[in-house]
Amino acid sequence: MMLCSYLGTINAQDNTNDNSSEKCFNENTHVMNFGVGFGNNNYYTAYRGNGYHYKSSPAFSFSYEQAFRKKLGPGFLGLGAYLGYQGASSTYNYHWDKNGYDNNYYYKNSWNNFMVAARGAYHFDFLNSKRAEVYFGALAGLRIQSYQYETNNPDPYAVNYSVNSGRVFPTFSVFAGARWYFVKNVALFAEAGYGISYLTGGLSIKF
Repeated sequence: MMLCSYLGTINAQDNTNDNSSEKCFNENTHVMNFGVGFGNNNYYTAYRGNGYHYKSSPAFSFSYEQAFRKKLGPGFLGLGAYLGYQGASSTYNYHWDKNGYDNNYYYKNSWNNFMVAARGAYHFDFLNSKRAEVYFGALAGLRIQSYQYETNNPDPYAVNYSVNSGRVFPTFSVFAGARWYFVKNVALFAEAGYGISYLTGGLSIKF
């Protein structure tokens, strides 16, 4: 009877732990990701092409994730938050000679995009080892965009003003990612999907 009781206790412990301590993402995981994005967004396609000089900053992101304490199915669910930023501008240079004005002018559009979102990722056990993992997830939140327009054309019949405005857009995305720990608590990660950019790579720190 005592032996049966002991074996039952061992089995219960095994079912609870399920070798999760041997995985790089388990019920005790808290991780921060610092990323740099690649792949320009498509917000401003109307401001590209002949005559336009378009440029954008790198897409910077920060995300935090911690495991839901109870195992859900064949893996763990990680929940957290996402912050992202990218700036862009498009300048159009042109010649204007109406009403005695004869000079080279420009108009410039500038944008700053901030993304704030909640995100979740699922970490399958069979894709999760002691030093590396592959995961899948989704995020939902808001993209906050500020916009500025300016020109140096002095002609009153031309568009000659500056504009500052802002808008808020809902955003949703699915993504897939991979992480490899080259030392115990520091990893390289890569994600494909849409946050503030289509491809993101960077550093993960687990604590």
